[in-house]
Formats: sequence, structure tokens, C-alpha cells
Amino acid sequence: MDMTYKAVQNALRKAGVVISKKGELHRINFFSGLENTAYYTTSLQEARDRGLAMAKGAGRLRASAFAKSAGTGRRVSTHLG
Repeated sequence: MDMTYKAVQNALRKAGVVISKKGELHRINFFSGLENTAYYTTSLQEARDRGLAMAKGAGRLRASAFAKSAGTGRRVSTHLG
């Protein structure tokens, strides 16, 4: 992959992660993600790698979006977004 900001931005966008830059600091997060899921780095390579890892982890969250409550047997949402 071409290691330009634009190329990383496009790759992360396709994966469901947004990247922004202020000075030398890159911020990555899920689309509509809260601050507690944001990640900051000065390395574009690290931003790309971490963003793609976040996207893979998000697939696991979606797969387990509903979990049975141990006490009641009801389904409770575990969605974090």
C-alpha cells in the first residue's frame, strides 16, 4: 500500500474507520465513535495498522451485539457505539 495520508485515509474509510490529522498528530476512530474509542499517534504506519485492527475487532462486536443476560434470560444489547 502506498503510505500517503490520502491512501491510508481511503483504506481506513473502506474498513469503517475515520482518520483525521492536526499537525503531526493522527486521530483514528470508528465513524461516529466516542472519544473513549479514539486512538492518537504521530506515525502514519501505526495509524493504518491500528485502524485496520480496530475494524477487525468491530466485526467481533457486531457478531456479539446481543448477549443473554445470565439472571433473566432476556437479551440485552452490548453495543458500544
